[in-house]
Amino acid sequence: MRKGFLLILIIILIGIAGIIWRFAPKPPQNNPQSPTVAPFTQSSQNNEAKQIVQKPPAPSHTVTASNPTIPPAVMEYVKKIKADPQYDWKQPINFWGKVVDESNKPVSEASVHFVWNDISAKGTSDADMVSDGNGFFSLTDRRGKYLYVTVRKQGYYDSHQNGGFEYANPADGLFTPDQNNPVVFHLRKKGQGADLIHGSQLFGFRTNGPVQYLDLLQAKNTLSPPGDLTAQITREPRNADAKFNWSVTISVPDGGLLETNEEFMFEAPTDGYQQSIEVQMTTNDLNWTAGAKMRFYFKSRNGSIYGWAEATIYPQYQKAAAIDMDYYVNPTGSRNLEPDN
Repeated sequence: MRKGFLLILIIILIGIAGIIWRFAPKPPQNNPQSPTVAPFTQSSQNNEAKQIVQKPPAPSHTVTASNPTIPPAVMEYVKKIKADPQYDWKQPINFWGKVVDESNKPVSEASVHFVWNDISAKGTSDADMVSDGNGFFSLTDRRGKYLYVTVRKQGYYDSHQNGGFEYANPADGLFTPDQNNPVVFHLRKKGQGADLIHGSQLFGFRTNGPVQYLDLLQAKNTLSPPGDLTAQITREPRNADAKFNWSVTISVPDGGLLETNEEFMFEAPTDGYQQSIEVQMTTNDLNWTAGAKMRFYFKSRNGSIYGWAEATIYPQYQKAAAIDMDYYVNPTGSRNLEPDN
């Protein structure tokens, strides 16, 4: 009798629990995703823009309007994409630019090539024009998503600055054209080149080892002079996050170095040099990386040699360390570092 009563009580309790679960308020099911946009393939170093702009498929988005982490401009963009899958490639394209030389003087009759992706049958359109007497040029009243601009002129070095401009997706950084503030493209007029030594050499090092001398004229490194640069790399073991403390010091015993961001390193400065450049990286650095790159002028061998180099540091290269050095040296003592092409 008692067992039967307990069985009936259990059945009643299960029924009450089911009713409570059925009508209890549920938590909101909201799992927004960031908008995704089909990638745009940019050009290789030779700036062959016609071959690299492709019409991507219409992007798909799953975004809720209540997500506070997505900027309002991106949310509005997503709404427009949902309403019109071809929205990306219908945006107004206007562009104003100016071409100047190394002295910031206008360059006229420079060749300007535009290419942009759109909804045409080919997926891209292009146009060509030349800069006017004041170096100005423009492209207006076109429609598309992404514009790529290339500027060239015979007798000038091409600028590596040539690049692309986004007109549709604010998440990719919208370009804002301004007729009163044109985009400036720098070209450099070719001068009298010199017979330079050009090398691209991977120098190996023992980490935490002795200072090594880099003889750029002979493309070798040794433990004793002569040399144009000296280098030393230190490295500690990796931690649990696979990071490690490391440092590199590049110096010139009887000369100096001068770091620079110049695009055309064709004339070594007369002063401003320092004896060494040092990079230190600890595992606590927010921007920790397992390597570094630097560009610098140098004068060596008591000022009888001038050159420039781009050094890429690999503090953990296989079981040792390495510096990949691309350099130009004028062995005559002249500060002229323009290649004789």
